[in-house]
Amino acid sequence: MSPKCPVPALHEITLSCVARQLINTLSQITSEQDVAMPFALLSSYYETLGATLDIFQDLLNMILSADYLDPSVRYYAMKLLLKENVKTLATGMFPLPYYRKILELLTEQGHNLTSLNLKGVWVKDDHLSLMYELIKNLKKLEVLSIPYIANDEVLKYIGEHNKILKLLDVSGETDITEIGIDAMLGGNPSLAQSLTVVNIGMYGEENICHTDVALLIRLLPNLTNLGSYSFVGKAIQYLYNDCPRDFKTKLQYLHDIKTNTRTMKAIVALCPGLLTIYLEEPDQGVLAQVKELPSVNKIKLNKFQCHELHQLLDKIGSRIITLMLSGSSGSFNFTRIAETCRNLSTIEFYQLQTVTHEEEIPFNNLDHVEIIQGNLSSSCLKYLMTGSPKLKRLVIGDEIKLDDNDMARILHRYKFDNLEGLWFPNAPRLTRDTVELLMECCPKLQSLGQLSGWRFTPDDMMLMRAIIASTNTDLVLSPLGIFQQNTPAERRS
Repeated sequence: MSPKCPVPALHEITLSCVARQLINTLSQITSEQDVAMPFALLSSYYETLGATLDIFQDLLNMILSADYLDPSVRYYAMKLLLKENVKTLATGMFPLPYYRKILELLTEQGHNLTSLNLKGVWVKDDHLSLMYELIKNLKKLEVLSIPYIANDEVLKYIGEHNKILKLLDVSGETDITEIGIDAMLGGNPSLAQSLTVVNIGMYGEENICHTDVALLIRLLPNLTNLGSYSFVGKAIQYLYNDCPRDFKTKLQYLHDIKTNTRTMKAIVALCPGLLTIYLEEPDQGVLAQVKELPSVNKIKLNKFQCHELHQLLDKIGSRIITLMLSGSSGSFNFTRIAETCRNLSTIEFYQLQTVTHEEEIPFNNLDHVEIIQGNLSSSCLKYLMTGSPKLKRLVIGDEIKLDDNDMARILHRYKFDNLEGLWFPNAPRLTRDTVELLMECCPKLQSLGQLSGWRFTPDDMMLMRAIIASTNTDLVLSPLGIFQQNTPAERRS
């Protein structure tokens, strides 16, 4: 049987109760001039209760993450709860009229923040002077996320006023050049040593020149990840042609588009510590060179040849734990993957051209399978289900041709002790009988959907949800589509 809902922790119940009371109080404030009395009363109330700074932190995060709340409530909550020892703040989404007030508030009360995420406060133009002032005052930041905001001047201010930043997110459409990168890092050796993750640029777009990114890599000796930049290989090749031959990076993740063999040679030479490599539309012969990267255990590919991947995995499959693949050409053989990738735990596939399998060699460590547009046969689906004893999550986007009897035979013959989530969004032959059987046979099942593609009516949904609620079962049934109101017979006609 699916697991029972756990008893909520006392601190979670208490926190929710206090948050509701606070939201109710703050919602009655109509202007900045009216805040003094409620703030005084609330502060006295929390002091009497013995509220700790950890509670202020938790309350603040809970309220700010609730985007459905009126922005004035979230703003006043920030103003009340942003105490001197609150360390982490994510503002969430705010409308333009609040930008100035939020920046001024953070400048005044956020001196001790170590992590700030301004995603949702899209500071531009007239507000940038306030952003510069904010950066001056937040000298303890270790994590700063300001997507779509940064420019060369912002980077300059970061370099002048921060020496301990570890993660910087300046991704999105931005005006960053080598001038800003050099201004931030050229005269700040402490920041250059501490910064390990930089999210920069936009996926699939070279809105920042690869030569500027090459400068960033060269100035950051401990950089491990350039998230959201899709032309890292191009920057590495530029470095390879320009830097001393003993130069090495500490990159652990790399994303590149249209990689050629010369670029791959540079990646192998300068990035020996790569753990994850993501190649889109690589030239013929590029995949074969991945075997020269001794630590790679996660491979992500887009628009690739299946036979080249199989040849690579024949050599290094034993150390691969994750395959994330899309847009394949040729035939993908699951049996061959099971033979060569004994430690594989995750496989995600989008757009398989041709799928085959032969002997049903088990995937002894596979726990996550997600396949969309995979052209899977029923026998191949059964193989993945029954040959993966550790399976936790199974998502198949193709039409499922199995019926209730097929599922009953599988569930009665094989154990699914670890299955936590099953998503068959297009399974027209499955009914409520399979839902009940999955609940009975899968002791850890907590998520089942999308049921709009099943022979599952709104009445079935109401009944199952009533059963789940009455038995305190910890299982989520994803809702039916809002237009699915007709009967199964009408849908088949």
